[in-house]
Amino acid sequence: MSASDRPAFDIAGSSPSALYGMTPGRPKLRVTLVISACDWPAWLAEMLKGVLDADFLDVQVLRDTPTPSRRRGSAAWRLYQRLDRALLGELEPVLAESVPDPRLLSAPRPGGLDGLRSAIAAFTPDVLLCVGHSPAPVALWPLARRAAWSISAEACSQTFGLMHLLPAFLRGETSALSGLPVHDDRLGGALLLDPAEVSIAQLSFIRNTAYQLQKAPAKLLRSLRRLQQGLPVASAQTGDERPPGTLATILLTARLGLRSLLRRLPRLARAERWVLAARAGGAALDPIAPNGKGFETLIPPDGWFWADPFPWAHQGQRHVFFEAYSYARALGEIHVFTLNEHGTPSASEPAIVQAHHLSYPFPFEVEGQPHLLVECAASRELTAFRAVDYPRSWTPAATLLQGWRIVDGTLTQHEGRWWLFACVAETPFDDGGREFTELFLFFADHPFGPWQPHAQNPVVCGVSSARPAGPLFRQDGRLIRPSQDSAAEYGHCMVFNEIVRMDTTHYEERALSTLNPDWAPGLRGCHTYSRGAGIELLDAKMLVPAARTRAKKLASS
Repeated sequence: MSASDRPAFDIAGSSPSALYGMTPGRPKLRVTLVISACDWPAWLAEMLKGVLDADFLDVQVLRDTPTPSRRRGSAAWRLYQRLDRALLGELEPVLAESVPDPRLLSAPRPGGLDGLRSAIAAFTPDVLLCVGHSPAPVALWPLARRAAWSISAEACSQTFGLMHLLPAFLRGETSALSGLPVHDDRLGGALLLDPAEVSIAQLSFIRNTAYQLQKAPAKLLRSLRRLQQGLPVASAQTGDERPPGTLATILLTARLGLRSLLRRLPRLARAERWVLAARAGGAALDPIAPNGKGFETLIPPDGWFWADPFPWAHQGQRHVFFEAYSYARALGEIHVFTLNEHGTPSASEPAIVQAHHLSYPFPFEVEGQPHLLVECAASRELTAFRAVDYPRSWTPAATLLQGWRIVDGTLTQHEGRWWLFACVAETPFDDGGREFTELFLFFADHPFGPWQPHAQNPVVCGVSSARPAGPLFRQDGRLIRPSQDSAAEYGHCMVFNEIVRMDTTHYEERALSTLNPDWAPGLRGCHTYSRGAGIELLDAKMLVPAARTRAKKLASS
């Protein structure tokens, strides 16, 4: 079947693409949930629903006497929390009061500690998870064969803050280690399950909490999946931070006011704008010691920014595909320009324009025909487009992944297979795209799939290295994966990683170097690098007068 004849996937009514591989022959993990929560924020309801629905778990649910929150903090801290809550915005659904799954509310109440102990012992669970107890009663801990974890009543309240993030927030750090906080009842200390480096919102502590708790459903299931597969749980010990007292809260409020002023002053009457930069001839960028000198900037017209550049050569012509963001539409489009024999670009033209935001137009070839893999997270599809009239007209050819918000899909061929890297937002909530910090890997025999999830998914976690930053390339025998480091701010700098091992069961990479946004004056970020067709391309972020974000009005005739 030729590429032009291959049908696009019909995703109507289809299930989301699998993110994890199956482990055949292993028994289900037995999990007992003991529920004593008084409050049901949405993240908690979604997390426990995910446990009930997981096909690799055998779940027992028991109810116990509701346990109210005890640790509330000072009156000043509670007032600060109420005011901070107003900054949640699109994250409000994460912490909003929710209705738990009926299977939780209808669960039996064995009655007292002896009843609980008898019911749990009869089930012989591998994992005991007590929600509302922290720690759970001592008599229950030995009944679980693998792990005994508790989630406190404070964590179940809508005003709870992830206290392990408080020190980093107070110090104004750009990133910190986070995960799903639980109390390990056997070890007698606090743990972060599935930990990873995350960025820290500088002006709102409750936003940091919501950013991380939206991932709680995925983090708990990943930890349980590892146990079911016979692997150790990824975890990190953490301290038992307490809410600030009155004086500390007052000082925090003053510090946040100053921090807000210092962040906003440079942006008065200014706006962020991405531009492209190109370099032709000479030695290519060295991933061990990257240098951006010699790149010449390509400035978009007023009312636009340009980002995510990818070069491609076809039938003797060289083109560059890129995201062209319209400030007026608040949406990205895919545009293209042609390079002449001297490397000079023509005027840009639209290539793909849709009702959703489009970006990261990754070019690849299927059976001699040019295709673009285009990011469209809002559609919850990762779609490949085939050229109808190259390079200006394209039509959907195949949906590679579906059912998730997916960004920066990046293809490569390695040892006889196609490989697909992409950051996936594995959460039922939508945070506006901030926390794409988990890199998933898939493999297939054909670029249209079917795609199989890698055994180690997610293969890279963390805000400083997970998100792709352009196509993989080979240099001096190394396979290099560019990635974004968005710890300080989105798209701040790039990391070049050497892939040490990549097969269907193992993935390993190591960071070689960082390209900081210091290769030209006034830069604040760079987050895509690509090479090909005799040219190297970067994008760069800078602050410009806000007027540059408004298109010039056409003169009346």
